[in-house]
Amino acid sequence: TGAVMIDGKMQDDATWKQAKVLLDLARLVATKDPDIAARYGL
Repeated sequence: TGAVMIDGKMQDDATWKQAKVLLDLARLVATKDPDIAARYGL
């Protein structure tokens, strides 16, 4: 595991994993709704 400094705050693997889950969910929703895909550039 590793921690990095982002915007003056320590971030670890869990932070990255949470962000990845949100992005994966956004991509899934975007595949079902073209308006959302266009809005978020997915």
